[in-house]
Parts: sequence; structure tokens; C-alpha cells
Amino acid sequence: MGITIHFEGQLRGHEQYVALVREAKAFATTRGWSVRVIDEHEMKLNRTVDERDVEYIGPVFGIELQPHPNSEPLRLEFDKHFFIQQYCKTQFAGSDAHIEIIQLLRELTHLFYNLDVIDEGEYWELGDRSILQGNFDSVEAMIDEILREDPTARGPIRFETGRIADVASDRRADGA
Repeated sequence: MGITIHFEGQLRGHEQYVALVREAKAFATTRGWSVRVIDEHEMKLNRTVDERDVEYIGPVFGIELQPHPNSEPLRLEFDKHFFIQQYCKTQFAGSDAHIEIIQLLRELTHLFYNLDVIDEGEYWELGDRSILQGNFDSVEAMIDEILREDPTARGPIRFETGRIADVASDRRADGA
């Protein structure tokens, strides 16, 4: 439900990967974002390819940035083929954080054969802050309504992974 930036693409190669880490780290450092290097010999990544769930198991490397205390981590993590498929929810961080993440992705596009971005806030496509803010406000109103109508609902909820659920409810689907 919350505003999320989805992205996937293929880096051109190892040199571009090194440049991506360098550029992303510099971008994050100037903004005071925390930075963590990702270097796993074997890790499972859940992906969607042609509308099918696919598991990748193998080496994973990249960089994790924390753009805002109330956003999900921005994981620029790649498989052994330099492929990335990730997302970052910004709903609770606000439009400024969202815009900075889009700015970083734009600055990194030259390193990819292709980088496809689906921005639920529409900033990637339109570059219009007022539309982005309107989308944030609409989703916030929907979340507020759910929280008002369901006394068992709570949110946002941050998991150990850094991912965020907008709302969770103890109400059963059958209404009991």
C-alpha cells in the first residue's frame, strides 16, 4: 500500500559495479546516510520473472544504504550476473527522501544496460513534487482510515530485515 520504488536492471560489468559502489557511497556519505557493504558467498534472493516467483541462490554483492530512519533500506544488491531486482518503501520517510533515492537511481543509470524503475509516487516518470506529495497524502489517508476502522490494526511495523509493513491487523478475515 505505501509508496514504494521498485527497480531492476543489468549492470554492464565489473568496472561498472565498482563505479556504482563508489558513486552510491559518495552520494550517501554527503547526505549522512549509513552505508553497509553486502558481500555474501551464498544467499537466497526471491525474484519475479515473467510473473513467476524465482529463487536465486549464489553470491550476492553490493551496498545497502539507509536514506532515512523511516524508510526501508535501499539495497543495491547484485547476483553473479550483475542483475538487480529490488524495492524501497519510502511512505513513512516523506517526499524529500523519496526524491533523493530517485536522484541516486538517475545518477547510476549510465552504469546499466537497462534500469527499469516503477515509482508508485510517480516522481521517476513525472518529476513533479506536487504529484508525489499528493500520492503520499492519499496513501497516508488510506492507512489512517484502516487504523481508525479496525481497533486491532497497528502500523507501521518494521521487521528485523528493515522492511516495513504499513498496517497489520488481528481481525480475522471472516470478521469474527
